[in-house]
Amino acid sequence: MLQGRYTPFVRFRLPDGRTAQVAAGGLIGRASTAELRIESPEVSEAHAFISMRGRHLQILSLRRWIILDGERKSSIILAPGQRIRLSQNVTLDVEAVELPDRVMVLYGDGQELCTLSESVYSIVTANGGPSQTPSYKLHPEYLPGAEAYIWGTSDGFTLRVGDREPVELAAGTSWELRGHHFAVQARPLGDGALSTRSIGQNDPPLTIVARYDTVYVRMPGRPECVIAGLLARIVSELATINRLVSWEAVAREIWGDETDRGIMRQNWDRNLRRLRAQLREAGIRPDLVRPDGKGNVELYLLPQDTVVDES
Repeated sequence: MLQGRYTPFVRFRLPDGRTAQVAAGGLIGRASTAELRIESPEVSEAHAFISMRGRHLQILSLRRWIILDGERKSSIILAPGQRIRLSQNVTLDVEAVELPDRVMVLYGDGQELCTLSESVYSIVTANGGPSQTPSYKLHPEYLPGAEAYIWGTSDGFTLRVGDREPVELAAGTSWELRGHHFAVQARPLGDGALSTRSIGQNDPPLTIVARYDTVYVRMPGRPECVIAGLLARIVSELATINRLVSWEAVAREIWGDETDRGIMRQNWDRNLRRLRAQLREAGIRPDLVRPDGKGNVELYLLPQDTVVDES
């Protein structure tokens, strides 16, 4: 069996002397669902986000700047010994950064699904009809009633299929689920990074004008696409953040009064589907708003695209 950690994490020392460990994908802020919750009015609900980029673990600012050595930054590659300031009175001292030498990659029916980095995954199947093989969906969250779950800690991942006993998910583990074959394999760190869509030099340039409750997407040769309401707010938030970010960080800015994370996720999924459908119907590439399959989302821009943020 392959040994070693698969989930990268950072260990911070807080101003009160406590230590806190935050894995890649973890949210830092006042939100009750934040992996590192900080009770301070100086810190926003979704203040920062820990992300694995290539071979580095980073902290990314969301709604406010983060400060290192007196300089305001939008992202910082984490290293032991750093003192990161979130506000005037809130600092995080980096005690340790643990990176895996390998990452675990999940395959379904021979196709790569994702690099495992979220804390929980649910696999849900659905019958397409009496003559069809059940299809499946992978959700980067806990969903009651799912046929299989994968969950992780800093030491590795665990798999539970149906009512079977949980088993350690090692490289080479495979299992069957309602006609589908799943397996996990290990890859060296860096090889398991997010795949990137090839740059579409022939795609027409887009101009996105974001005005919070209204967004205009302009493309040569097509009528202007006007996005309004909640869908516009999703685009505007992503335009402001301007990087890959957790869905929850964006959703909390839109549905901040919702305390039930499950309901918030339903709101997010429903409106993201509506947004991508509207883009598709307007002849605009739907991956302009692109989830990565691991709980993160971004406004995906090509070199010829322009964003005018008037939010």
